[in-house]
Amino acid sequence: MSTVDPVDPVDPVDPVDPVDDIDARATAPRRRRRWLSVGAAVVAGHVLLALFVPLLPLQAPTAQDATAVLQGSSGAHWLGTDDLGRDVLSRTLWGGRPSIGIAFGAVLLAALLGVLIGAAAALAGGWLDDVLMRVNDVLLALPSLLVLMLMASFVGRQPVVLTLTLAVMYAPPIARLVRGATLGVLGRDFVVAARLRGAGSGEIVVREVLPNIRGVVITEVAMQFSWILLAFSSLSFLGLGTTPPTPEWGLMVAGARTYITINALPLVAPMVMLASLVLAVNSLIDRSALGEPS
Repeated sequence: MSTVDPVDPVDPVDPVDPVDDIDARATAPRRRRRWLSVGAAVVAGHVLLALFVPLLPLQAPTAQDATAVLQGSSGAHWLGTDDLGRDVLSRTLWGGRPSIGIAFGAVLLAALLGVLIGAAAALAGGWLDDVLMRVNDVLLALPSLLVLMLMASFVGRQPVVLTLTLAVMYAPPIARLVRGATLGVLGRDFVVAARLRGAGSGEIVVREVLPNIRGVVITEVAMQFSWILLAFSSLSFLGLGTTPPTPEWGLMVAGARTYITINALPLVAPMVMLASLVLAVNSLIDRSALGEPS
């Protein structure tokens, strides 16, 4: 006689409490908004420091003191001193001015170039679209840091030269995105209606296209700001960006790496400032992509 194996009892699945589910869904947006506020506060703090650091009661960032070389944290020097006796706190706070200033100027120019080139290529089509996008592809294929090094070596390290070079090298991703987004909008009914009422290409771009692609463009521009900031700091680290003794985060890291075992604060402080700004900008980008209000 055949026997039937006993079936193991199945543990009952606890039903999801609808109240807990509602609370979890209500908490998630609040948590995202809280992180958004933190990111916005960090970015605003960096910008305000860059603008108003001359008004702070700090020691001169280039003032040297041969009797206070490589000192640790103290009442007179909260973050210690570097190998020339310069105050690390003062140099760290002042170091954001060239970095943020050049990155901000470069990303504005890159956004302007990218929007103009991308919108023109999408609206014109045909051979002009092909020419603009092939030039765009060539710039995308070039190693940005190598081009920056060549420009700094042969043309000069003036802020205007670095800003223009950064703008040209980081405009192509924006141009490609704007072109694709514009092509997706041009077939919409409101654009067709604008053409029928006789609107020109400039009016269509300004009044119909840009308002509908504004979100993705702002997100891409913010992302390029982070890349430009890191590229400029890398250039300074290699000795081709900011000219000493001007304080700049990448330049400070390059100088402090030789005595990190004696005093690590001159290296850690600018790295923390640079990383916090990049992470805060990326946090704002992530929340914008999730549709969070700014």
